[in-house]
Amino acid sequence: MEKTNLTEAQSLELITSMINDSRARLARNSGTPFLIWGYTTIVVSIINVLAIYFGWSYHWNWSWCAIPIVGWVGMLLLDKKEPCAHNYIDRVISIIWCVIGISFAWFMVAAAIYGCSISFLTILVMGAGTIITGLILKDKATTICGVSSMLASLIFPTVYFITTRTNISTDSFVEFWRWGETAVFAVIFLFMMVIPGHILNCKHK
Repeated sequence: MEKTNLTEAQSLELITSMINDSRARLARNSGTPFLIWGYTTIVVSIINVLAIYFGWSYHWNWSWCAIPIVGWVGMLLLDKKEPCAHNYIDRVISIIWCVIGISFAWFMVAAAIYGCSISFLTILVMGAGTIITGLILKDKATTICGVSSMLASLIFPTVYFITTRTNISTDSFVEFWRWGETAVFAVIFLFMMVIPGHILNCKHK
């Protein structure tokens, strides 16, 4: 069997082609996970907005636990529906999101102990993951949505500072923010995950 020796230029061209093909395939499969997690979070957020606004039972807070359950079940179903070989880039993005998920669990503990805004920490961490994914896929829309979401997360500490350290806020504003915080959280998630998910699916359908 005759051996084929590739020149340095041909080797680089082959590697570049493999990376580009991998990135295109990965982008083609990246939109749906964004939609699964994004829509699940938005639906649960809306349920909690309604629960706070109408004064339903506080037990509705447990509905937040549905996000990881529905999200992981959706990912397992997606993996069965669209099985594919995983390469280095796939593993890199998977590892990044796994680390972000583990870090988020620690942030939740810190938020409960030190009174930090869970909404702020969630958007901050998930926004970073969205930016990293957009940069790896070289998708400007995903990157921009991630950056915009991280900037928008500053709303939460700003409102917290206004309502606790100044006399600017009114009782009506404080009452509004009880459910308004969750509503703003849902809107930011719409721009951070749902819109990039649809864009990725449309680009690579």
